[in-house]
Amino acid sequence: MSIPVIFIHRADEGHLGLCMQQAKASNLKSRVILIGTRENRKYAQNGAEHHLIDDYSQSARGFASYYRHLSPNDFAYNLFCFQRWFLLRDFMKANQLQKILYLDSDVLLYCDINKPDYERLALEFSWTTVCNRSTLDHYCAYLTAHFREPQMLHKLLDYCRVIGNVPLSDMVTCIHFRNYYLRMDSTYGVIGDSFFDHNLSCPLAPPCEQIELLDGKKKIYWKDGALLGKFSEKNGFLKVNTLHFQGAAKHYIPAFLTGNLPSRDELHYFDYATCQWLLANMKD
Repeated sequence: MSIPVIFIHRADEGHLGLCMQQAKASNLKSRVILIGTRENRKYAQNGAEHHLIDDYSQSARGFASYYRHLSPNDFAYNLFCFQRWFLLRDFMKANQLQKILYLDSDVLLYCDINKPDYERLALEFSWTTVCNRSTLDHYCAYLTAHFREPQMLHKLLDYCRVIGNVPLSDMVTCIHFRNYYLRMDSTYGVIGDSFFDHNLSCPLAPPCEQIELLDGKKKIYWKDGALLGKFSEKNGFLKVNTLHFQGAAKHYIPAFLTGNLPSRDELHYFDYATCQWLLANMKD
C-alpha cells in the first residue's frame, strides 16, 4: 500500500494547493492529506483529504507549556514548527498510520515515495521527511524532555553554538535527534542517483558532488519526462525527487507543476529571469 503524503498548514495560501496537487500527480495511489484550518479546506481537491488541526492538538498544547522561545523568529510561528510534530504523531495514532511522508507546503514532489531506501531521510530535513510512528513517538518525547529539563535544554543550546551559533528551531532539533538518538548517517538529501532538495536557492551540501547553479539557484533541466540537476564537475545528471521553494522562490512553483513542464522531450532548462522553460544547447 502506498504511504500517505501529509501537509500541515494553518494559512490560506495558494501555493499549498499547488504542492498538494503535485503530490497527487506524482503518487496517484497515495492519500494526500492536509491537516489544516477551515480557511484552507478549499485546497483539498481531487480526492485530497482535509482534517482540522484543532482535532489533533491536545498534546501540542501540552508541549506549549514547556516551550521556551530562543529564536529571532516570531513566537507563534516558531512554537508551531515544534507543535506540528505532536499534531502529526497524534494524527497518525488516531488514523492507525504506521508510516507517512511529511512535506512542507512549499515542496513539490516528483518521485514515487514508497521506495524503502527513502526511509533514510527520517527527520534529516524538517520540510521533507519519511516518518514512522515509533520514530515520531521518540522525537516528541525528546522535544518535551529537552524543553522541560534545564540541563537538557542547555546541552541543546551548546549544540546550537557548536554548529554556528544558530537559533533554536525544529530544524536543529531534528538533526540533533537524528545524529545522537537515531544515530543515522547524513544523506544530505542525495540517495542513489537522485536528490531531495534542501533549498532551491542553495547548492547541495559541501560533501556532495555539486550540480550547476543559475542566478543563485539550482539549474533545473527537463528531459525524457524527468527533472534533473547536471553535475558541474563531471558528466551526468541527478534526478530531482523534490524541490523546496523556500521564501521568495515560491513564485516559481506554478512553472514546475507536472502539467506545466515542456511537452517536448528535448533537453530544456528553466530560466529564472524569464520564468520560462527554454531549449538547452547540446553542449549545456
